[in-house]
Amino acid sequence: METIPPKIGAQIAALRRAKGLTQEQLAQQLGVSAPAVSKWETDSSYPDITLLCPLARALGTNPDTLLQFEEEPPAGQVIDQINDLLGEALAGGGPEGWRQAEDRLEELLCRWPGCALLLYNGAAVYDTLRVFYPGAGEEVFARWRARKRNLLERVRASGSAAYWQGATLSLAGLEIADGDPEKGAALLKELPEQAVDPAGVWVQYYLKKEQTGPALEQTQKQLFRHVSQALTCLGILASPRLTPGEAARQKIAQAYRAMARSFGFLDASDALQLEFHLGRKEWEQAARSFAGYVRVLTGPRPCPAPELFSPGLRLQEEEKQEGTYREMRRMVWESAQKEELYQHLRGLPAFEEAMEQLRQSLE
Repeated sequence: METIPPKIGAQIAALRRAKGLTQEQLAQQLGVSAPAVSKWETDSSYPDITLLCPLARALGTNPDTLLQFEEEPPAGQVIDQINDLLGEALAGGGPEGWRQAEDRLEELLCRWPGCALLLYNGAAVYDTLRVFYPGAGEEVFARWRARKRNLLERVRASGSAAYWQGATLSLAGLEIADGDPEKGAALLKELPEQAVDPAGVWVQYYLKKEQTGPALEQTQKQLFRHVSQALTCLGILASPRLTPGEAARQKIAQAYRAMARSFGFLDASDALQLEFHLGRKEWEQAARSFAGYVRVLTGPRPCPAPELFSPGLRLQEEEKQEGTYREMRRMVWESAQKEELYQHLRGLPAFEEAMEQLRQSLE
């Protein structure tokens, strides 16, 4: 993974001025030239490592302050930074968007290189970029996979109890996807057979202490995780390879729809049906499923039911949610135009009306 050097020039200049020193005076104290100090302050070059302590003393500070060292940030700050850079990536669009997100992530990683939470969520950023920009190309995808792998390996090396298992699981998935299933299986065998979830006991503790706020937050976050996992499982079950029978797939789609709508999640049940009908070459049914999914993407934004998830869950701001949905609509639009299977739907009224609806939503 490439690194971005710290921007300490402004810090050197500010501390120098605060001490009332000119660049020439500071240079004399350190035995370097005035142009060298000028280059430091403009980030054109950086002080030799052997000069850091003398430079800090000359400026009346310490190396940590000079290098703007910070302890690990609060978890909420990490998540906010990740959400912000993803929002900027969506707003940027195209190569500008993903490059901006990459650069911003690298800056955060240089700022807090040992933060396991940032490393773990940083790895997930590359998965999100892959979804946002399906047309980025294999060269870009390969770079993202390599960077994701590096971050996950750093999480494992950190020994972080909170993220070690998740990083191991993600690395196993990478190995299997990249063509080394045995290495992936070996990683999976490192995981405990049965993970213990302490959430319920924490709730019991908070209630015992009459701390209803933390108890409510813990319960709502736990509910959100379980609903998300259940919807993911239903989506996997809907694969024709796992559930080829139409009646069973209808049941899965119904369960998905009921759960998504009850809890305020995105209802992707028509997308599940679309895949099934395309695989069976049922073009009319596929067109109707496509139209149903487009109605969901262009209709009112679903939002996790506040009665169930708030205040424990921080809901996404409306403008960021709109950016996410716009990108999803763009992806569906491009897939429907390019993928060969969709050619059988062209000319069917339901499909053409949905495509026009998508086109208008992207203007």
